Formats: sequence, C-alpha cells, structure tokens
Amino acid sequence: MSRDNTAWHTDSTTAFFASLRTNLRLHASPPPSPMSTPQSMSNSAASLPPPSPLSQPVDSPMDATFAAAQDDTLAGVPELTSYVTDDADDRFAALKLVADSIAQMRQSANNSLIWHPLNSAVAIAILALVARYTYEARQDKVIAGLTCSGIIMIFLAASRYLTQGYLFAAETINWEWLGDADVIVTKFGDEVIGTVVVDWVSGEGRAKRKKAWRGEIIAWTVRLKYRKKGVGSALLEEAVKEAKKKGAETLEFSDEHANSKRVLPSMYNAAFDKRDRRGRELLADLLEVSPTKGSPSKHKRRRTDSR
Repeated sequence: MSRDNTAWHTDSTTAFFASLRTNLRLHASPPPSPMSTPQSMSNSAASLPPPSPLSQPVDSPMDATFAAAQDDTLAGVPELTSYVTDDADDRFAALKLVADSIAQMRQSANNSLIWHPLNSAVAIAILALVARYTYEARQDKVIAGLTCSGIIMIFLAASRYLTQGYLFAAETINWEWLGDADVIVTKFGDEVIGTVVVDWVSGEGRAKRKKAWRGEIIAWTVRLKYRKKGVGSALLEEAVKEAKKKGAETLEFSDEHANSKRVLPSMYNAAFDKRDRRGRELLADLLEVSPTKGSPSKHKRRRTDSR
C-alpha cells in the first residue's frame, strides 16, 4: 500500500469517529465494551435529563397538619390525678364508690352460689327428678316445664336472700365510718374513679422505744369500668408515699376493711379471698420497692444478694 493511500485511510477513519462522537454525544474517551456494560448504563451521567422538581422533598401543608393532629391526640383526654383530698364533695364521692363496691360483691356472691359445682349438680338433679315425676303423672310437657321454671325462680330468690347482707354492709359506709381517715382519690377529669382510705393508728413501735404511727387501709376500690388498668396500683403507690411522708412505721390492710365482709360459707368466697390476697401482695411489693420507716426492705437485700 502506498503512503498516499495510508494517509487517506487514516484521515477517513479519524473523520468517521469524530462524526460518530458528534452524533452520539460521546466523550472523547474510547467507548466502553458492550460485553461488560449494559446498554442502559453505557451512557454518561451528563447525558441524563435534569432531575424533576417532584423528586426533591417538599414540605407539604398536609404533612404539617398530620403532625399537629398527632400532637393533639391527647388534647381532649381529661387529666388523671391522684392526691389526698379534704374536699367534702370528693370525700363523699369516695364514700359512695366504696359503698358501691360492697354492693357489687353481692352479684359476685350470687354467681359463686349459683355456679358452684356442688350447687349446680344438686339443682340439675332436683330439676331432672321433678320433670320426670311431673311428666309421668300428667303426661304434659308444658306443666313439667312450668314446674321446673318455678323451681329455678325459687333457687334465684333464695340466692338473692342469702347475699343481701352485702347491701346491709354497704349502707354502713357513711361519715361516721370514715371518721378522720385520710382519703386518697384518683380523678379522671372531674370524676372520682378510685379511692384508698387510710386510717392512721398510733401504737407501740417495733423497737418498743416510743409510739409510732401505723397506717391501716380500710378501703381500696376502683370504679368498675376502670379496673385492671393500673389505677388501683397507682392508688396504693400514693398511699405508700403518704405513709413515708407521715413517718409511719408500716402500712397494711386492715383485717376489717370495707370489702372484707363475707356472708356465705368459705367455699363460696374463693374469688373474694383471691382478690384480697392479691391486694396485700401488691402492697407488700410496693413497700419493698419504697419501704416505710419500719418495714423491711427485701428488695434491697435481693439486689445485694444478686451481686
């Protein structure tokens, strides 16, 4: 090949690549290998269109409104407060709450009396015998059914009669019963939803050096629809704080507290005894965490032993 032909071939190749780079808007560097780079990634970032304004974060008025709504979620919820009250209206509401809790024990006692396995078995046996005898004597299912219904009504009336003692006990909750005891209430807004009544008793101290104050809880209850929500625990915590403030040697449930009344034999009182035991255990746990003047701090000993 002659020198002129070689020069012409080189000039033609250079012009071809220059034209190709111009048309495809390629950089002056050699093109990447098509075997190692996908077609969609082979173009330079410079060839991409400018980013859309919608791709940038924009503060929306709706976002601000939603955030404000989250902040105001609890704006309309009444405040929950617990404190020792001297207000006559609050103390009266607390007394009514205690009386209601005693009256409500009647319903629980009725359920225990009716659904106790022994009573249920006896009632079913009596109904079966009466239904069989009545049907064989009269050959009439209607009469047998009416007779059994009458027996059931007698059972229910007897149950209500045997548990009416709780109504009489509720009527004894008055100002005289309250005396000078401290009343701690929990209010949800303006409504008293729980109370604990503590009577401070002066007696001989454990060290037998001087008389010490002892707190006795004579009532502890929460309105029915607010139970099992931690309100009762908060009330006992307030009672423990008040005992520490007064320098009480200990704080305990009185053996004659308002809900200690039992009108049925012991085998029907399992639910009441369990509730009473759980309250005493809860108070003991709170005293371990925040002991009063004379109560032992088992919590601290356990923490020391664990180390």
